[in-house]
Amino acid sequence: MRRLCIPILAVLAAAGCDGPTTNERFRQLDLQVQELTDQVAKLNNDLATKNALIETQNKQITNLQRLGDKRLEKLYYVTGIQIERLTGGADYDGKPGPDGVTVYLQPLDQDGHVIKAAGDIRIQLFDLANPEGKRLLGEYRLDVDHARQAWHGRLMTQHYTVKCPWPAGPPTHDEITVRAEFTDYLTGKTFRAQKMVKIPPK
Repeated sequence: MRRLCIPILAVLAAAGCDGPTTNERFRQLDLQVQELTDQVAKLNNDLATKNALIETQNKQITNLQRLGDKRLEKLYYVTGIQIERLTGGADYDGKPGPDGVTVYLQPLDQDGHVIKAAGDIRIQLFDLANPEGKRLLGEYRLDVDHARQAWHGRLMTQHYTVKCPWPAGPPTHDEITVRAEFTDYLTGKTFRAQKMVKIPPK
């Protein structure tokens, strides 16, 4: 602040060297003084903000040092997925018979508990009784944002719900293989699970 006060004094001193001053001259000097004062206030505010940020970061560093390098071992993270048992044929049009498969997907932590985790989801439906080349019935993808909207976390309900309508009509056979992939955004790992479900005829 001291450095910025010197130009202000210099401006006022210069006014005395020019002899008599007019109202216009004083007005210009007032504007210059106000401009320099505003600059000082802005610099002081910026400095206070930076000091507060530095203090916050120093506290975070202190906390991380106190927790130690093994803190990551204490986090809950995805180590696998499972396709919930209620996964199966689903009615989407209100008419008799299933219109596809609804998949209930659950990420699991290292203790085998279901947890909500951010990630991309891919579901594939197969009719393995079909000839080679015709076994894949459909593929369905949810990016991390759409997967978040598909999460259901209420009492007795902890899973992603992925609706997979038939892309080209119901399958020929009543046993469908569901394959699921979940790419975890925390670890970058991809987890897979597979389940066979019975589909009643439409």
